[in-house]
Amino acid sequence: MKNLTLKQLRVFCALYELRSFTAAARAAFVTQSAVSKLVAELESEVGQPLFERSTRSVTPCEGAADFYAYAQEILGTVRAAERSMSGLRSLERGTVGVAASPLMMVGLLGDVVAAFHRAHPKVQLELFELSTDDTIAHVRHGRADFGIVSHHQAVEDLSARVIYRDTMFAACAPGHELAARQAVRWADVAAQDLIMLRNVYSVRSSLDRVAHDRGLRFRYRIEAGMLLSVLQLVGANLGITVVPGYACALARQLGLQVLPIGDADRQGHELLLIQRHTARLSRAAAVFVQLAEAQLRAREAQDQPH
Repeated sequence: MKNLTLKQLRVFCALYELRSFTAAARAAFVTQSAVSKLVAELESEVGQPLFERSTRSVTPCEGAADFYAYAQEILGTVRAAERSMSGLRSLERGTVGVAASPLMMVGLLGDVVAAFHRAHPKVQLELFELSTDDTIAHVRHGRADFGIVSHHQAVEDLSARVIYRDTMFAACAPGHELAARQAVRWADVAAQDLIMLRNVYSVRSSLDRVAHDRGLRFRYRIEAGMLLSVLQLVGANLGITVVPGYACALARQLGLQVLPIGDADRQGHELLLIQRHTARLSRAAAVFVQLAEAQLRAREAQDQPH
């Protein structure tokens, strides 16, 4: 396979993901006939068919999934190199890609994004609000310069370091039986019906680890994909929820009672910055990370008990 081209790989990945020649052509900014031609050339080069075509569908053949993984690794390296070179000498241009959960993007990085944009308005910011697994994939495939997750299983080509430590809080409706308390414990949380984000998000993953470490079983009665939905349901007094410190302001704005969890130490919700081992951050991305670290260190110090 000496004659593979990046254009072939990009078109192949688009077709693999979208299962449609029309959609792949639109995503790759080429004509539908060009998609057909490039995929045919690629299949000739690899020596086997990669897709089964019909008038109504496109189905990957055996081996296409493995080839997709290799293609993403190659394209990820190219994307990371492009990002690294973008705006290398100045902050007058370039792009910074950040991946994190929607909750982190609003509650944790909102001030960082605003401060960076005011200081460097010509740098384009790409904010990817994703689940933990999708955040890891975006960083690994070079679609984002770095990401923030609450846990990190060893992933090839990725490095991780703690960037922030937060505490978990319980939130309930003013009329809930826990609302009159000054604080609760994890056992109190386990005794209630919980409304939580699905386990593809970092907050839920952290809570699952708490349950495992403490031998508790949480009753997840309602699961949702957006924090706002969770908080609104909690406000209707259908159950309680658990949120990190950076979401407490939003919970209070919606009229909820926020309670400290007495046995929730600051290591209950560690956030890690992840990036590709081999990728050198562009100057713009490096400045964004420095600003984020400085603001988060100040926030963490301010929240420490005195």
